[in-house]
Amino acid sequence: MSKNFVIEIKQRPWYEWLVGAFFLLTEVFLIQNAVASSGENEPRAAMLFWVSFFVLLIVGGVIWFMRRSK
Repeated sequence: MSKNFVIEIKQRPWYEWLVGAFFLLTEVFLIQNAVASSGENEPRAAMLFWVSFFVLLIVGGVIWFMRRSK
């Protein structure tokens, strides 16, 4: 019994790629600063960057989940 699966790739407008690139660059910026602040023994700055990183990651995940059925 063989089942055929079809993968459909939908084209996205240019601004969605731009927003996605900005999201990834922001995440890299936040995690880099969080690690650097931890290494410099700056606990308040590190915590601020870690919280910002995870909040943005959760928001991005929620937006992706809401838009994937579109």
